[in-house]
Amino acid sequence: MEKNLLSKFLYGLCLAGLIVLTGVMIGLPWIVPEVLKRTTFYGVQHYKSFMILLYGSGIPAWMVLWYTKGLARNIMVREPFSISSQKHLKGISVCAAIIFVAYVVAAIVIGPSLSILIIAIGAFMVTLIGAILYKLVQIAIEIQEENELTI
Repeated sequence: MEKNLLSKFLYGLCLAGLIVLTGVMIGLPWIVPEVLKRTTFYGVQHYKSFMILLYGSGIPAWMVLWYTKGLARNIMVREPFSISSQKHLKGISVCAAIIFVAYVVAAIVIGPSLSILIIAIGAFMVTLIGAILYKLVQIAIEIQEENELTI
């Protein structure tokens, strides 16, 4: 029962994250200029670069939340080792790789900062873990199919 509660919590958290991230992405044209006015590190001349970066990484981040919601749903219905889970993990890995590339390019174009590099490294780690879990689920599905054929 506890495991099901945790997956329901994760599912709800993903839904809330999708709603909040959608609102933030809609509000970016109003939020970014205010943030750039108050910072001393970046100027208003970086507005276009930041908008490209935030939308270029925000859309894949939204997709990661969507795929995570699908994984939580698969766990809730007791189908964690399914083709659907495998596709969700592959999608998470690809989206995290896109975020990683976006922040590496941002570090080159905008200029490296600690926050940009931390986000890039985090996205790289999510890419690696997602790829490993993708392969693990693929092997588990193969073993599960072999066991079903044996019985």
